This record gives sequence, structure tokens and C-alpha cells, in this order.
Amino acid sequence: MRIKDLNGKTICILGFGREGRATAKALKERVPKARITIADKNASAASDDPHHKLQTGPGWLQNLEAFDVIIKSPGIPPLPEFKPVAKKITNATQIFLDTIEGSGTITIGVTGSKGKSTTASLIAEILKAGGKTMHLVGNIGKPVLDSLSSAKEGTYFVVELSSYQLMDMTRSPEIAVITSVFPEHLDYHGSFEAYKEAKGNITRFQKKGDVVFYNALSPEAKVMAKLSKGKKVKFDWGEAPLRIEETKLLGMHNLNNMAAAVKVGLHAKIPKAVILNVLREFEGLPHRLQFIGNHHGIEWVDDAISTTPESTIAALEALGDRIMTIILGGQDRGNDFSELGKKLLSSKIEHIILFPESGRRIRQAVNQETNRLIFHEAATMEEAVAIANKVTPQGKICLLSTASPSYNMFRNFEEKGEKFLQCIKAM
Repeated sequence: MRIKDLNGKTICILGFGREGRATAKALKERVPKARITIADKNASAASDDPHHKLQTGPGWLQNLEAFDVIIKSPGIPPLPEFKPVAKKITNATQIFLDTIEGSGTITIGVTGSKGKSTTASLIAEILKAGGKTMHLVGNIGKPVLDSLSSAKEGTYFVVELSSYQLMDMTRSPEIAVITSVFPEHLDYHGSFEAYKEAKGNITRFQKKGDVVFYNALSPEAKVMAKLSKGKKVKFDWGEAPLRIEETKLLGMHNLNNMAAAVKVGLHAKIPKAVILNVLREFEGLPHRLQFIGNHHGIEWVDDAISTTPESTIAALEALGDRIMTIILGGQDRGNDFSELGKKLLSSKIEHIILFPESGRRIRQAVNQETNRLIFHEAATMEEAVAIANKVTPQGKICLLSTASPSYNMFRNFEEKGEKFLQCIKAM
């Protein structure tokens, strides 16, 4: 559905956060005859536009059948109320891809349970260094509909796509990149199968002439690549053209991200020398194994992005035996912590600081026969940092990598990482 097709329609914008507001702005600019209702669970949600109707608080999901189109924000999970109106539900990414069709733009969609943000950013930097007109949008920060006016011949859109955004889509980007797939967001999707079904939309609707780049070492990524009618190109960490020590990135998992970005860059006809220079100079992204300084003789590393056991295991492997303290736990999404427990037992870590709710299950997963690992409980980031400052030996690492989301404590992982830094500086 192109955005111009919405003119004169009765539209419900479901969820009025960053993407919902961007959607309202785009509709106002491009389809002024659309009749818009803002529906949000938050009773205090408000719009600056007096023409918008509001449907907030306990009754936010009432009368959905009365709308012609429902544009759902990605943060809203599948709910029973959506089943009777499923055919009316779309999202901003779908509208964006439909609208720019035929404009001569090239869309590169990047998804994965781990590595999608770094890979998307690397691809964007490679395109930019290669002289391409490029916009990095989607889950990484900038809502896609804010970039509609930039859809011109030869322009590249690098779109980071979460499972939330992919779930309701019926169009795939012409270039798809799949970094890895493992269980994540199970509380949102209900099962790993539903999560994979959503992720699969990145290739499911590709046509002949499209291409998918997929991690050959991820069985689920292979399966998703097979859904594509286009060309299939595999990559793995062994194809990274540089050693991790030749870059500013931390962690062997970034070799996979580099391998993917290189293949996409070469596909876009960027000279290899330009690509290698980007890989050497790329600084990494905030809250992703980010060294934030030596304070009180302790090295503090912010890996707030790691909200699954698998990504925390990758962080432990990246930093090795110098980690003495780790901060774990948060919202309990029912993840399996058994492999993380084994990893913690085999590590040199001495102190584990646990947040509620999942902290209890992480402690159970460790299942240690001795009391080598010392557990601490913290209800706030201030408490966690104070404990870490007290117990971490000089010259060693305290790592924030919670293996769980923290919506029970913070709005998002960015706020969690910023709070970590604030508490360290405040000591």
C-alpha cells in the first residue's frame, strides 16, 4: 500500500512512540485528506495536531473494525483484538517499501538476532565511502517514513529490520542480509517458530533478480535464504578480509559482520581498497562491547545491547579471562540460560551481579557445585555499579551484558547503557 493510497481513508495509528509520530507526520504532509485516530495504551499520549482523534488508555483497542487501515507500531505485540482486523493491519516499513517501488532506489534490508546493527552500519559506511548516496534507517534509529523525500534514482536505503517490523510485511527488500538467527523476543512472538516466521519475511517475497546474503554458519539463516526466489550468496567469519586485531572492533563475532558487509559492498561495486579502509577505521556502535574507560582502576565495558544469552556468551568470548565481574538479568522472557550458565562456570569471572526478574533463573542455571562464583543482587543500576566498584580487582573488567531485556527497569537498552555510564562517573 503506497502512502498516496491512504488519502481519504480512516486510519488508526496504533502506538504513538517515535515511529507512530513519524507516521503521523508523513500522513499529514502527503495525504491531508486522511482521517487519523491515534490509539495508544498510555492514557497520557497526546498529539499536537488538533485534527487527530485520540483513543487512549483502557479503551485504546476499541472499534478497530471501524478503520479502513491500521498502521501498527513495531513495539506492540500480537494481541487477540487484532485477529478480526488482520487484513487491515500494516506498518510503516511496508508503506515505505511500497511507496518507493519504481523510484530507482536500492533497498538493503538487514536482520538477525545478533549483529544486524553493526552490519547495517558497516554497509552504510562502505556505501558512503564509495561515493553512493545512502540513508541508514529503520530499527537503528531513524523512522523510514522520515526519508520518503530522499527516494531518488540511485539512492541506497540501508534498513535495519527487527522481527517486530518484519512480522506484518508482504514485501521484501531487493537486497536482504541475514546475520544470524537464534531464539529471541519469545514473549512477543509466542514461540521460536513464530519468531522465525516473522524474520523470514525479509526473503519470502523476493523476486528473481533480487539477492540474499546469509550467514552459512547459521542453520536458520540458511532456511530463510531458501525462501527467496533471488540469488543466494553465503558468507561466514572465515571470509573476513582482516583479523579482528586490525580493526577497532571487539569480539570474533564481528568477523561475521565484516564478511557480510564486504560481500554487499562488492555487490554494490565499491572498490575493495575502500571497503578495507572502512573496516579498519570503523569505531563500532554505542552499547555494543563499548569500552567506556578506566575508572577507579577498573575497566568498564558497556554491552547493554546484549539482551539474549547467546549475545552475552559472544561478549564473554570476545573479552576473555580479564572479566572479573558481570552484571546480568532483567525482564524474564523465558530464555534458556543453561549454556550461559556453563560459560560462566568455565570462565574466570568471580562476581555476578543480578537484576530482577531473570536473575533468579540465571543463578539456577549456573548450578555450581562449589561456591567459586559469588552472587550479588541489585535492584537498581546504582546498586549494581557500587557493588562492582567494591568487588572488581584493579586492572580487571566489569562487564554490563545482561542476557535479558530490561524493560522492567529501563525504556530501552540505550537508557540502560547511559545509566551505567552515569553511575560510574557519579562515584
